[in-house]
Amino acid sequence: MNKKDKFIFDKDLVKDRIRELRKLRNLTQEQASELIGMKDSNSWAKLESHKGTLALSFDNLIRIVNLFDIDVNYIFRNNETEEQERERHTETLVVSMMKDLSEKDKQLILSMISLFRQNRDI
Repeated sequence: MNKKDKFIFDKDLVKDRIRELRKLRNLTQEQASELIGMKDSNSWAKLESHKGTLALSFDNLIRIVNLFDIDVNYIFRNNETEEQERERHTETLVVSMMKDLSEKDKQLILSMISLFRQNRDI
């Protein structure tokens, strides 16, 4: 295995992504901790804090992935190029933000994307 194939773990990136997903859903730390069954919001605050170690159980990781309806790989950095990473990040955020929209709103967004594509090609 060469160096570029190794898994890279960045705990601050994990914490930042979890915080960003929570904020995109307009959830407080207390609400998010309740939704995944944490004991209290202080546990979630520790999860997002850049102080100390990352205290994230496998069970809570799965609950967070399910809560935000994201691919678990999004939480952890892999060895994508910066551009690929940025594209994946944007796509994940768009999907996560659309999850709670009505079907009518989703159709409206799809129409807007279609119009954007048509105008971009002009």
